[in-house]
Parts: sequence; C-alpha cells; structure tokens
Amino acid sequence: MMKILATSLIALSLVGCATSRGLIEIPQGQKLNQSQNIVAQGKSIIVKVEDDRKFQDKPASADIPSLKGEQSNATAEEKARAVARKRNGYGKALGDILLKDETVSHLVDKRVSDALQQSGYKVLSNNLTNEANADLILNIKINKFWSWFQPGFASIKINSEIDTEIVDAKHPNSLPLKIYSKVTRSAQVANESKWVENIDKVLNDYQEKLIVELSKQSQ
Repeated sequence: MMKILATSLIALSLVGCATSRGLIEIPQGQKLNQSQNIVAQGKSIIVKVEDDRKFQDKPASADIPSLKGEQSNATAEEKARAVARKRNGYGKALGDILLKDETVSHLVDKRVSDALQQSGYKVLSNNLTNEANADLILNIKINKFWSWFQPGFASIKINSEIDTEIVDAKHPNSLPLKIYSKVTRSAQVANESKWVENIDKVLNDYQEKLIVELSKQSQ
C-alpha cells in the first residue's frame, strides 16, 4: 500500500502543467580552475557549431530527442531550441522543454567560447579575414544534446547528455575530437529548475573536458 501511495504521489507531482510547453534559461557557465587557464598561450580560435541532432516521433527510449506531436508539425526553430520532454510518473511523454531565448547551437557556442577565453584563447568572430588568420577553427557538430528522466519508486533520476565531434578546419589531417559528457542526479520532481540545474552541470563538465582535450593536442 505504501509503495502504491508513494508512486502515486510522485506521478501527481510530475503531472502539473506537464502537457504544456516549458521555457527555460541556462545560466552563464562556471569559472574554470587555474590549471586550465594556462593551456592556450594566446592562440586565436574560431568556434562554429552545427546542430546535427535527430528527432523521432515516437522514440523507443526517453533519451532520444522528440517533440509533442508529429515532427512534421514542428518548426526548425522549435527543434533547434528543444532540450527535453516532460513526462508523467510512469514515463509517458507529454509537453516539451525548450530554451527560452536561444538555440542549442547558440548555447553551446556561448559556453564553449567563454571556456576558451578563460583558458587564454583569443576567440575571434567568424568571418573570412579571421578564418585566414586564426590558429584554430573548431567545427563542433552536436550529435546529442538532450535531457530526460527515469521514473522511480521514491525518487526519479534526471539525465543530461552531450555528445559532439569536433574537427579543426585549420588542420584537416588531425583526428576529430569526440567530447562526451553525461550527468545523472536524483530528484523528487522533474520541474523546470531541475532541468536547468542538470543542463548547467552537464555543460560545465563538457567545457572542462573540451579544454583538457585541447591542451593535450597542443602538447
């Protein structure tokens, strides 16, 4: 009886306005630690981000990007801003979670550029003159940027995942960098503040991993 009651309470707490669309804003990224701030030595860099995520209408698992309704009804902008789906306590997909004022590509570009600047890189605007003079041009392809939750008895687990492939266009013969990050945290409800916290943490982890990998390439 207690198990049924607890499950029911979690289900009710997750429903709320779950069928409606939620809009969230992700805060500015964390400051990198001192050891990461010395890797660049003044190199100039351009960042280009491409959103290559694949959405499905009725995905087999919650970690696959989807939107409420058929994908053919969604605009390109809606897909570009989508980061999660709301679900009830039994895992049924409901409303969408979208970034309020930016796309996933813009968010990644901003957070990566901030991390690079903190690490001593000179981040240049993307234009032909700068492309000719930059030391590195990072083409970042986003294969995955998604958050989802797993129902549970006493609590749920909120997951956020980023998977990218990065090529330096200035050095096309170099091997692509594969940067992957995943954060999983327990919670009682999957409200908008929890999505924000999880996405912020996975972005921070992603930034740190990227800087570490770039420092290895410069050695």
